[in-house]
Amino acid sequence: MKYKFLVTTPLQETWPSKDCKIIFLGEWCKLFTNKNNYEEYDYETLDYHWDDRKKLEEDYNYLLEFYEKTIKDLAIKMNEIHEVNFSLRYWKILLGPWLSLLIHSVFDRWEMIQVAINVNKYIETNILIDDKIKWIAFDQTNFKKLVMEDDGWNNFIYSEIIEFNNDKVKINRLKIPEKKKKIIIKERNTKITFWRIYHFIAKLFSFKNNSFIISSYLNKIDETILSFRLFQLPLFINPNSTKIFLPQQKLRKWKIEKKTVSRFEKFILKIIPKQIPTIYLEGYQSLNHDVKVLNWKKNPKSIFTSNSIHNDEIFKHFVGANENSKLVIGQHGGSYGISKLHFLEYHELSITDKYISWGWVNKDFKSKIIPLGQITKRKKPKIKLNNSKLVIIMLCNSRYSYYLSSLSISSQWLNYFNDQVDLITKLNNDIKNNTIIRLYKKDYGWSSISRFKEIFNNLEYDEGEIGIEKHYPQTKLFIATYDSTSYLENFGLNLPTILFWDNSIFEMKDYVKPLFNELKKVKVYHESPESAAEFINENWENIDDWWNSNAVKNAIERFNNSVNKQNNNIINDLSKILSTCIT
Repeated sequence: MKYKFLVTTPLQETWPSKDCKIIFLGEWCKLFTNKNNYEEYDYETLDYHWDDRKKLEEDYNYLLEFYEKTIKDLAIKMNEIHEVNFSLRYWKILLGPWLSLLIHSVFDRWEMIQVAINVNKYIETNILIDDKIKWIAFDQTNFKKLVMEDDGWNNFIYSEIIEFNNDKVKINRLKIPEKKKKIIIKERNTKITFWRIYHFIAKLFSFKNNSFIISSYLNKIDETILSFRLFQLPLFINPNSTKIFLPQQKLRKWKIEKKTVSRFEKFILKIIPKQIPTIYLEGYQSLNHDVKVLNWKKNPKSIFTSNSIHNDEIFKHFVGANENSKLVIGQHGGSYGISKLHFLEYHELSITDKYISWGWVNKDFKSKIIPLGQITKRKKPKIKLNNSKLVIIMLCNSRYSYYLSSLSISSQWLNYFNDQVDLITKLNNDIKNNTIIRLYKKDYGWSSISRFKEIFNNLEYDEGEIGIEKHYPQTKLFIATYDSTSYLENFGLNLPTILFWDNSIFEMKDYVKPLFNELKKVKVYHESPESAAEFINENWENIDDWWNSNAVKNAIERFNNSVNKQNNNIINDLSKILSTCIT
């Protein structure tokens, strides 16, 4: 019986000879830059399992439940290993972002292998004989990068899954010259030394029961004013990064035992000890020392952050260990409170004492949420220099799925990209000639600018490295193509903006649907490229008149009042909230 070859990643070392029929596990295997190579094969590409959005929602709820069960078991094991007695909340704060990312990402890889097995009776694949230790991350930041960007790590995980299902797939094990994993060690510099000294001085000038504020998402002036009102110096950032520790196999010979679990759950429980980043195991004892070096105050009455709760290991340990301190988290971007599925929103709400939203309230966490309004604001240009440009704000997802959310996932990005191409194609030439494509700051291997230039070579491209405010003076109209921070900020600044995305992919919570229906009626929100292009073509010469009409202004105002409040007293209100925590 002839076997079909399964290809899981773009790594050429795992591909068979060109006379074989191959199955690509997904579009992520077919790099745009490698187009000539893969088109030489006789191939087919499997459908993506989360194209079924009902399945996505069901899987999201299942994985949420599995995460909650597993973090409880892992917390018990970590307390045992490190001979500590921290609460479940502490371990959720420290390990939750990593464990949930592991579960979400590996489940996706697991499901795609099952798709391949189910639709093909005979499959053969090549697996690289590799040193498994090199795929253990240092910390959450490193792990997230491996999951989202590293073909080698994803090849490793697919290989582990295939090995676990070895009765279903014929495996060829290949040995290749080992490439050492590059370890980047950040050297201490004068900037870090300055911030450490500054934090020490700030501690001396702070009262014992003050609030601890770091990475607040406020601009530096506002954070300074807020700190002064609380009779303390601002800290701004954490100047220290976690150290790199090498894995030790003897510390990883433990298990999380469960009696009745599915095969997927057995696989996750098996790889947790093998994949847990070294900062949580080999380097755990250093976290206490690192906090001491930073001279942060002990037992603050409240801790406020917006940007440090996911990836800053030292800060997470500090927050979790100060269990009597009230944790206040601020919203740090768009899609929060709007997207139907949003794991990071769930995580933040589950660990915090109070949550500062931009205006929305989640009924499941109503008692925690304070709908205060936008925490940070951009400055609107005083003078428009030449408002003749159309700026299209693009998204770029990782080729590999990560935290589950209501957006285009993995290879679904290509459908999203094609929608933007369709929109631009339908624009009148005079508008098209004044269009700027603002690309996402990370490309994730999609080669998005090359894809665009192959179709629209004469357009202007902004690669997203500089703030969007540079476009304010010259832009007649912005198009936000996904549920993002940019359009919320634009609404607050009263900058003409339309929204265009597929609501079957960027699904919304039920309570915001009426708000978007109102925006749709006044042509602010569009669900198809045809609708958006038709509106722009017909109204290009009168965009300001349309934007300043009563109907549009009223719809935007109702939207802002519900999920995107503009609060001119944000510092006063934050000061009162944090002072209340203190008292």
